[in-house]
Amino acid sequence: MTSVAYVEEQVQYVLGRRANELARETGCIVRQRKFDGATLVQTLLFGFQQHVHASLEQLASTAQVRAVSVTDSAVDKRFSEACARFLHAALEEMSTVVVQAAQAVPLSLLTRFSAVICEDSSTITLPDELADLWQGCGGNQAHTKAAVKVHTRWDLTRGRVWGPKLTSGRTSDRSSPFNGEQMATNTLYIADLGYFSVPRFVARREAGSYTLSRLQAGTVLFTPEGEALCLELVLPKHVGQLKELEVLVGARKQHPMRLLLLRVPKAVGDKRRKDLLEDARRRGQTVSEQTLRLADWTVLVTDVSRDMQRFEEALVLLRERWQMELLYKLWNSTHRWTSGIPVTPGVSCVSCMPNCWVSRCNTGSSSCLPGTTRNAAWSNWHRSYAIPAGASWRRWLAFAPCARPCDWSSGGCSPAVR
Repeated sequence: MTSVAYVEEQVQYVLGRRANELARETGCIVRQRKFDGATLVQTLLFGFQQHVHASLEQLASTAQVRAVSVTDSAVDKRFSEACARFLHAALEEMSTVVVQAAQAVPLSLLTRFSAVICEDSSTITLPDELADLWQGCGGNQAHTKAAVKVHTRWDLTRGRVWGPKLTSGRTSDRSSPFNGEQMATNTLYIADLGYFSVPRFVARREAGSYTLSRLQAGTVLFTPEGEALCLELVLPKHVGQLKELEVLVGARKQHPMRLLLLRVPKAVGDKRRKDLLEDARRRGQTVSEQTLRLADWTVLVTDVSRDMQRFEEALVLLRERWQMELLYKLWNSTHRWTSGIPVTPGVSCVSCMPNCWVSRCNTGSSSCLPGTTRNAAWSNWHRSYAIPAGASWRRWLAFAPCARPCDWSSGGCSPAVR
């Protein structure tokens, strides 16, 4: 699953024979005339890959590479609801292909778990005309009626990426499309406060896995004896001071967890408060007084035992959640997800597929290229692991079947990106 040949084979299958099947299943291609599913998805994929704001004329020129002679108006007619369904289905099909390292990163901080999974989401605004299909979450900014939310999971131990999966922009993170998927026993799950859910903490632990999360303000805490615990009375007073307590989390479930507390410098707390207020203003929401006060502390909860994970190690692993932010920034910078979105949302999503694939290969724990690893990045945990993937889209040319001549009759990819 780490070889170039495997990636090439899967890309050719999804963008070839499988694309033809999906086009018929979604009603995009009823009677084949000039475009079939393979040539259509390849035209849009590589057309938008070459030009983020590709014109109809440029897309028609891309189709010529696959010996499909069509006019600009013929391409324009393909931007329909059926086409959007087809492209969405193609993206989901591509996302099911597993690309990961053959072996886990040999780092004791990670090898004690079968997997260390980070989950996050990112929202892409769409034209308001698409609000019926992809409902946005509103707010004070322009064009917030329609949006699509991109959900992704990333295993830090072997570099596997699940997704991206798409939902309406107003879908809460707690309703993640990954909720129904089982994780391997002894997995550590790390996510932001948007995913904070005590019932899910309990269900995860009952299934043999663990959770590491920041504590959501207002969460009810108890001592192991069942007495109510006031968080602000147990916070450490000095900058840099660490404090750890055994607590029960939640009013109903009362899940046993470790409460980890760290006092941060005033400058860090002030920066957190500023970011909280700016984000709330952007969303048209308010921030509670307790949340603003707690910005002076890093407050974590985890059900991993002290013998299995020390306080300092929990801080290191929680920091890796930001690699998800860097992954989304990488995808956006290589294809500008947040600008120039076509009215057909699936077109933009599918045009990002090569970047998603290459990001899987280059931002994980190991590269897909044989004989190379990213272990050096792990030895310097304070550095970004996504930085080496800054030229990811160029790497795509190194191993994609479209980077060199191939047999187009067998459903291979368009060479338009050469």
